[in-house]
Amino acid sequence: MAVKVNELRQRKIEAQKALDALHDEQSGAKSAYSALLEKSARGTISDEEKPKLIEAEKVAAAFDGRISAQRRLVTLAEEEHGAEEERLRIEDAELAKKPSGRIKAGAPNAEEDPRKGFRSANDCLQTILQAGRSGKPDERLKMLAQDTDEEGRSYLLPVAFTPRYLATVGSDEHGEYDDRYGGLSVATTRLAPRPLIGFEGDPTMGRTEMVPMASPSVEMEAATDKDHSSTVSAGLTVARRAEAAAIAASRQTREMLTMKAASVFALAYATEEILADSPGSFIARLEQGFSLQFAAYMFNEKLRGKGGDQYLGVLTALAASGLGPTLSVAKESAQVADTIVYNNVIKARARCWGYSNAIWLANHDCYPQLAVLAVPVGVGGQLVYQQSLVEDRPDMLLGRPIFYSEYMGTIGDQGDLLLGNWSQYLEGLYQPLQSAESIHVRFVNHERAVKFWLRNCGQPSWRTALTPNKSASTLSPFVVLDAR
Repeated sequence: MAVKVNELRQRKIEAQKALDALHDEQSGAKSAYSALLEKSARGTISDEEKPKLIEAEKVAAAFDGRISAQRRLVTLAEEEHGAEEERLRIEDAELAKKPSGRIKAGAPNAEEDPRKGFRSANDCLQTILQAGRSGKPDERLKMLAQDTDEEGRSYLLPVAFTPRYLATVGSDEHGEYDDRYGGLSVATTRLAPRPLIGFEGDPTMGRTEMVPMASPSVEMEAATDKDHSSTVSAGLTVARRAEAAAIAASRQTREMLTMKAASVFALAYATEEILADSPGSFIARLEQGFSLQFAAYMFNEKLRGKGGDQYLGVLTALAASGLGPTLSVAKESAQVADTIVYNNVIKARARCWGYSNAIWLANHDCYPQLAVLAVPVGVGGQLVYQQSLVEDRPDMLLGRPIFYSEYMGTIGDQGDLLLGNWSQYLEGLYQPLQSAESIHVRFVNHERAVKFWLRNCGQPSWRTALTPNKSASTLSPFVVLDAR
């Protein structure tokens, strides 16, 4: 038995070493990412380094999942090692209780024990499983149920021996239909739980501009060049002059852009019983679930956050509301409700600034109409939607990737289709996702509190839409369709 304990202890040590190694690798990856991010914030990053910045961010982010998985392995190894040590301790204690000398015989009295000789429900379950593997049921199991034999005589029957399947009347062979006649020899297996359906993912991840935050509040100067009718540099102008003529002076206007990190929290309670008895780490299960929930929550805020303590979402920041630069494209005259026509997407394309960096986001409801969207050409038409022929590559709409998400508005509602250049959206992360546990919050209930939190902020970098040099139609990095 000591050999098994030593093996489990060694497994625990090796799992912890692997976790420590991952932490070291993550530290190096984050350092490389931070260096590139700082250069990007200063504007000194080269064109060759920009793809490296995106790749470094993905590499650094990937460590969170690997570390979470390894942490679960460490927890499982610790639990197995602790369980084996506890089992040996109990076994030694039971042996110590056994009296020495002659054994005094007496009438069976197992029926008088309300637990029928089992220390706990988990002990009973393990005994049943062991009986299924060995084919030799423990005597205590015979106290758990009552049945009647072929002659009508009543006797006690272990729960594990109860019939599993219906058999033909008069069956006299061994089979799985009854645990008494062979079914107990067939062991059952408890597989790991199926993963959560989870979150489809945030298509904007890696496309927004990450702002380094060394403090909860960050300020940066921004040029107010949202009117290009006479200048593209927030007021500076250049002009030719005749010899000896005076030179016209110009000056640039600036504004202050402020980002303040706010906290996002998640809380759950779990009884100490489920934490102790669950075959896997229940805390790890909560951690996995909340990681998905945080990601989905932040993506939804990028779309609909109200500002202040929340992100300012691009669907909230409509130019008409005065909150931001997002433009909306009106429906066509006599357009049928809950439809998308080619003029909708073409007009949205015409109003998008920086289209070469933009992506489309749409609700799944939109796909049947978008997939057959075509511009009429003579008696035929030209499809504006291109199905992807390469695995893991998105479909294309008017030459730009399109992603589908359940968080977009249903078809016909404003926000069912969004065209966005997310390089013009700022995100700041002051504190990454962290967790803490406490036994004190509900100590008298024998429960543990598990808390998760992070501190971040986000908003479009534009305050208003752009007035172009030679058009009355404004431009914006974010364009949505009006309700139809």
